[in-house]
Amino acid sequence: MNSMTRVAVATLALVTCVATLNAATGAARPTHACAKKGSLRFKAADGTRLAGHRFGHGTTAVVLAHQSNGNVCQWAPYARRLASLGYLAIAFDFRGHGDSQYRKYPASRRLAGDVSAAVKVARRLGAKKVVLVGASLGGIAVVVAAANTRPPVNGVINLSGPANFGGIDAVAAARRLQVPVLYIAGDNDDGFTEDARKLYEATAETDKALELIPGAEHGVQLVSRAGRARTLVETFIAAH
Repeated sequence: MNSMTRVAVATLALVTCVATLNAATGAARPTHACAKKGSLRFKAADGTRLAGHRFGHGTTAVVLAHQSNGNVCQWAPYARRLASLGYLAIAFDFRGHGDSQYRKYPASRRLAGDVSAAVKVARRLGAKKVVLVGASLGGIAVVVAAANTRPPVNGVINLSGPANFGGIDAVAAARRLQVPVLYIAGDNDDGFTEDARKLYEATAETDKALELIPGAEHGVQLVSRAGRARTLVETFIAAH
């Protein structure tokens, strides 16, 4: 075996070893090619290791919770837009997604705790106000988090979030919400339109709004381009 071959074999063995260790321990792996700067590492209240990124600076922070099977990169384009508007945007990977630690059931369902952990990070970074924005799976998580996070956040936006998912009940959380909330869904987004209505009707907070956008755009898609949904989101953030 020549020297070049020995180096190649050794490198492969090292990579395999590291990959095995990461899989066994749940260690975060740096795979966010969409956001190389501003990396964050923090923990949820139950000790779960989470990964995220910060975009921009500001005393108002927007915490962005991604959709199912997503990660930080789902939100990166819009996070950069928020940063350009003068906000601190924090996008993170839910447990079991992206670079965050995998947890078995029932710990795998504590998604709202991940949102609350990101809120703490935002406040440590100097945020005086925090608004939560969640898309689809992230939408249910931000509603539950907004009902439980202390001190309370300043507002919450649910983009196409389900009313219930995998044992997570956003309707029950909405009945306890005491912060301003905006629900947005496509008026032809099968199932999610009705879920938005259910959540709106259940919400205890009087400062609440439901906006149905023509079409079937879902979650992050709603703010991926200029339009009514994006304007509604940014107007809400500025007002709260």
